[in-house]
Amino acid sequence: MKLVFWIIVVFVTGILTGIGFLFFIDDPVPFWIIQCIVIASIILSSFIYKKLIRPYNIILSGMQLLKEQDFSTHLRPVKNKEADQLIEIFNKMITQLRNERAMIREKNHFLDLLINASPQGIIILDFNKRIADINPAGIKLLNIGDISVVKGKSLNEAPFELSGTLAALSSGNDIIVRGSGVTAYRCIRSSFIDQGFDHPFILIEELTHEFLKIEKASYERIIRMMSHEVNNSVGAIGSTLNVVADIIRLDGQAEWQEVLPAVEASFERCGNLAHFIKNLAHVVRIPEPALAYISLNEQIRSVDALTRVECRKRNIRLTLSLTEQDHIIHADGIQLEQVLVNIIKNAYESIGKDGEIRIVVQSSPLSVTIEDNGPGISTDEKEKLFTPFFTTKASGQGIGLMFVRDVLTNHNLRFSLDTENGITKFKIFFD
Repeated sequence: MKLVFWIIVVFVTGILTGIGFLFFIDDPVPFWIIQCIVIASIILSSFIYKKLIRPYNIILSGMQLLKEQDFSTHLRPVKNKEADQLIEIFNKMITQLRNERAMIREKNHFLDLLINASPQGIIILDFNKRIADINPAGIKLLNIGDISVVKGKSLNEAPFELSGTLAALSSGNDIIVRGSGVTAYRCIRSSFIDQGFDHPFILIEELTHEFLKIEKASYERIIRMMSHEVNNSVGAIGSTLNVVADIIRLDGQAEWQEVLPAVEASFERCGNLAHFIKNLAHVVRIPEPALAYISLNEQIRSVDALTRVECRKRNIRLTLSLTEQDHIIHADGIQLEQVLVNIIKNAYESIGKDGEIRIVVQSSPLSVTIEDNGPGISTDEKEKLFTPFFTTKASGQGIGLMFVRDVLTNHNLRFSLDTENGITKFKIFFD
């Protein structure tokens, strides 16, 4: 615009000057009139440029700054009242845009930090309902080794345990989900507005410790009441039965001798009941772990030595798969050994005879997996396995997995138990 304006000015003044020299050079009055017109046109052009063209060019350059999203530059006043008012408004707008952009960047940075530091798992979906991102807590909760494996996939396609449940969630849903082992999650699906459209995300909060705390407090109270009442009753009944048995033996009458086996069986039954209550009380009174640094491979070899003889009796092959590089873990060696022995005991009792048990140590993530090819776990059993006093064995008391659960929970270790493709796996994570 600036160039065009000055070309027109030069063109017009050039024509007027040429007319003066060509046609009125010998007539001084018209000649000087034309020259005065030329001078006046130059002065008028300068005035028009200053009042209109220059402010217009400055405003155009401001529009270009907006187009390029450069909010760091301000326009300079041109000593034109109307134009300076426009420039002042423009500069205020630029300042406000710059401040809002800085504020948005700070908020976005804060949200990124908040999402990454959040103890809740967060899955952010794109507009096509595919996984766009998962925060570190979500990666850990869902046991995802590499986020690139799930990015860009729909929830149904994602290879983690809760994928199907999360895919079925609709916006606003708030549900409690049980995972493998004793894990429990609260899952909420919601959305935020992005570019005028709903941008969905899913919050995942682990409730395992809260659930276990409530459950343990409940059964501890029940066991204490049972232990008090049963021990008092069993003690008195057992003493009475013992005295009755002694009297019958001393009396020697034949008719009483027939009663003696029933009295002895009742006395033995009282003893078994007292032993059962003692076992329950032992589960309730699990001491806090005495943590120490121990070798994971050596711990597995120790468990192998304790269980191999029983496996051999049942014709069950017990194999180890250890890592070349040993790993040092922070745990209570005695309690962890009891846990692993209990798990293997459950495995060979489930198999019965003629089977295989494998103990596998993995480095990434650091974990121990105990696999067996027994009959497996049904869906109904899976939901009840770690419930207090639940057992699938005819003579079981339902406290073995309670003990395993509580010890691993006291160690803050994640674990899972599931059957897949005919193989039952109990997995303990040490990361």
